[in-house]
Amino acid sequence: MNNYQITTSQCSPNNILAVCVVIRKHFFKDRQYYLSLTQHSLTLSDGPNQKSPKYTQLLGLDTVFTWLLDQQNIIGFTLFYRGKVKEFYGKASDMQYLREKMGQLVIYDNIKKFYFLNEKNEKGSFGKVMLGICKLSQKQVAIKQLEIQKNSQPVIKNEINILRTIYNYYSQNILELKEVFKDKQSYFIVTEFIEGYNLQQLLSTRKTPYSSQESLYIVEQVLKGLTQIHQSRVIHRDLKPSNIMYNYNKIKIIDFGLSCFGGKQLDEFPNCGTTGYCAPEVLNAQKTIQTYNYKVDIFSLGCIFYEILTLKKVFPYNKEQSTYYQNQNCLINIEEQGQIYDLIKLFLKEDPKQRLDTFQALKLVQNFIEMKNFDVNTWYKVQFEKDSLRNNSDENFIQNLSGIFKF
Repeated sequence: MNNYQITTSQCSPNNILAVCVVIRKHFFKDRQYYLSLTQHSLTLSDGPNQKSPKYTQLLGLDTVFTWLLDQQNIIGFTLFYRGKVKEFYGKASDMQYLREKMGQLVIYDNIKKFYFLNEKNEKGSFGKVMLGICKLSQKQVAIKQLEIQKNSQPVIKNEINILRTIYNYYSQNILELKEVFKDKQSYFIVTEFIEGYNLQQLLSTRKTPYSSQESLYIVEQVLKGLTQIHQSRVIHRDLKPSNIMYNYNKIKIIDFGLSCFGGKQLDEFPNCGTTGYCAPEVLNAQKTIQTYNYKVDIFSLGCIFYEILTLKKVFPYNKEQSTYYQNQNCLINIEEQGQIYDLIKLFLKEDPKQRLDTFQALKLVQNFIEMKNFDVNTWYKVQFEKDSLRNNSDENFIQNLSGIFKF
């Protein structure tokens, strides 16, 4: 086999993600092919110039890819070509690199080839989450199992597509997708394993609220994650304490089972989310037949902000008015006084047009942290209208978000 290694210089032109040499074994003489991987296809050619490839495999959510293993190493893969399964072999290091790059592009089969699965699990918005251990690296991962039921595949593929889209805008505050597997009964979404607890678990054991300083830190980190999510044109739609991991000052937003792409709000579970944390326009979407935008996640974060600062819920249960009724009608009664509570109220504006967007919320929280005697209400009166004119459409809003983080 020729020394045709995967290098950065080779992978950069024409959006090529990986190149290497593979062998197809024949009875008399093995044949060598030059492999090239892009976002949309895997090709095998007789020469390194990749002209007129012999084999082409298109890649996507419907592409199920099979790896060949020898004990603890990946030694090759198979392609289905003209009704036959073709086997190709390569260096273990090249195959592992190829697997890492293809994890965002295709579906793999037979998860038990690669992972030990822990039977203990927790339920997510759809499906269950279990601990996995990679057989090759011995590293822990989280695995979300989604059973294939009638009409469920579009929903599952939507979640996978959203996770892959967000992955391209990597953020330390968002759960990292690694790869996806599938068998006849289920999809398995493999993500990083996050040690520690979610905010809901932490809040349930606390006797005193988080300090103003720590509350602001938590909210700032969540906003940084939301910035990346919204720049990906994704709305989370189920932001709540149990979907925020917090450990050793690290914040991660998890569970995108109810998320949607901007423009699809009324097509996919329009009235979704968790009562007590939803923006009112989400709960009223079908009744008003009006869409909503990225600001619904800011409202949810406002509910979380108040809860970690007070250990009280924005919409507490009582016998006279259910939590759902209060939430749907935005019946908020924040009695606490002070600038930080005025800040929370800007997250919780009933009218989305008067509510902060992600760009404004992050800037405002950072100003609040950094500047002494910062007046939230003065900022809102002076700056909010100016920013709102600049962000007068979802497209302008997303473009302004791109100025916060450079990729």
